[in-house]
Amino acid sequence: MAKARVDGPAQLKAPTHAYDFRRSRRLSADQMRSLERIHEHYASLLGTYLTAYLRTRVTCELRDVTQTMFEDIVRAQPARSIVATISAEPLAGPAMMQLNADIAHGLIDRLLGGSGDVHVLERAFTDIDVHVLERGVPIFVETLGEAWTSVERLRTGIRLLEASPQFLRLVGPQDAVVQVTLEVSFAHMTGEIGVVLPYDALKPILPKLTSVALLTEQVDQQPGDADGARMLQRSAMGIEMELRAVLGSADITVSQFLDLDAGDVVLLGTRADQPVTVYVEGRPKFRAWPRARQRRICLEIDARIAEGGVGRAE
Repeated sequence: MAKARVDGPAQLKAPTHAYDFRRSRRLSADQMRSLERIHEHYASLLGTYLTAYLRTRVTCELRDVTQTMFEDIVRAQPARSIVATISAEPLAGPAMMQLNADIAHGLIDRLLGGSGDVHVLERAFTDIDVHVLERGVPIFVETLGEAWTSVERLRTGIRLLEASPQFLRLVGPQDAVVQVTLEVSFAHMTGEIGVVLPYDALKPILPKLTSVALLTEQVDQQPGDADGARMLQRSAMGIEMELRAVLGSADITVSQFLDLDAGDVVLLGTRADQPVTVYVEGRPKFRAWPRARQRRICLEIDARIAEGGVGRAE
């Protein structure tokens, strides 16, 4: 059978791009947006807490949240920086926080009583520098745990604080991580801090990193205010309130009142088989029955008086 050949314009080849499957994005766009919202809140909290802690105005802004590989972070890590390996239970592994030399030197100067406006020293950090920073770095870590409360209550702590980031082995070089970069400014000095969250460590809470789950958690539980709510509740439980029960009432004249003496009986407008009203801070709240128990007069609450009527007491 003869084959016919049709001549026509040559088809244009579509452009091709190299793709490294090792660098595939593990988190969805929705999960990344949730991480951005969490760390925007972290930046706001950190600026407030550092301002109070350092007693100078501190501003903090979220710069970037990206997915990358751990070897890229190690390769780009400055030779002079402070790195903290942090625990963040219930995450399935440690995370990392890095302070560049600008922030670290300014923080050291401020903690030692200086203004914090110093020239960055061109030398390696000493053991004394690290020891001084052990007083300041915990506030960065603790605030991170508080910022995550809307998703998961993280129990954060510092495992290791060191000035040799090139020897850090948080996860494998090819492991996927999320890198968060924030810009911190105080005393005419600006620097960056970074938070590295390994993908494997985030696995247990990935279902919560969606806009729907995050919104539901915030509306239903509002865990960020849980501690304050519990403190308010404990304080309110100790407030004294006036509880008053009215057995009945009677109208008498002034002369009758002046003639009253021990043993006289005043007839009230309430029968013995009728309930009485219990007032709380002057407002009617309960219906009750007078009782006697162990030679003492008491009240048995029968129903709650609502705004529009009476309902059974629980």
